[in-house]
Amino acid sequence: MPWKLPDSEAGLLALAKSYPFPAPDGSYLFRGGVAEPLAAGDFTPLLYEGRVPVLAHGSNRSPEQLARKFGATAEIPVTVGWLADHDVVYSAHVTQYGSIASTVQHLPGARARVSITWLSRAQLARMHETEGPSSYLYGRLRDVDLRMEAGPSAAIRECWLYLSRNGCLARKGAPVGLAAVTTEGRQHDALLQPEVLAHVRERYRPHLELDAMILRKIRNAELRRALVEELRAEAVPAAAPHFHAGGSE
Repeated sequence: MPWKLPDSEAGLLALAKSYPFPAPDGSYLFRGGVAEPLAAGDFTPLLYEGRVPVLAHGSNRSPEQLARKFGATAEIPVTVGWLADHDVVYSAHVTQYGSIASTVQHLPGARARVSITWLSRAQLARMHETEGPSSYLYGRLRDVDLRMEAGPSAAIRECWLYLSRNGCLARKGAPVGLAAVTTEGRQHDALLQPEVLAHVRERYRPHLELDAMILRKIRNAELRRALVEELRAEAVPAAAPHFHAGGSE
């Protein structure tokens, strides 16, 4: 595990059920372990110089998660915007801390409220460690319409992205949106994390109570991998025509 999990069962369950974790509605500078608001006019070029724009569609939007991954001494600008023709949906995989994580899915006519984390090269290397190459592909999202509310540009045509290798969690034959992430024009159900965990339990582990299923997934890597294989077998394939895997940044 690339960062320390809670010691108690109550802490583990609260963490698993809280994904994608609280995030400010607007742009902010993560500094000193807290989020300092960034207004549209607060543009300081040196704040973004030499940094890589990486799209944050799930927990990486949250100062709480950035603190777990990078510690309180890190400084990371996080700018909010609207990504056209995409939705943020649940991935067909389970994190080491028991949550069903997110991915991005192409959805013409929709637009999702996402964030860009502006990472230094050292921070990007650390982010790679936390995302896990078996779960996500890293690459470039090109020729997209991403309208930003703060940062070095009002519009971004390309950025970097972690895209699920396993496709989208399926429910009723369709992806499942993250209810915690605002998307306009969404055409399928959206659930909060406790609801999507309950769906997974009912569909794949009906013999277990919800909390027992979550704790088993956290504590036993083999049981977690077995569940991921079942999710992946029924997943909605990823639709990502603007995504190009690989790259050095």
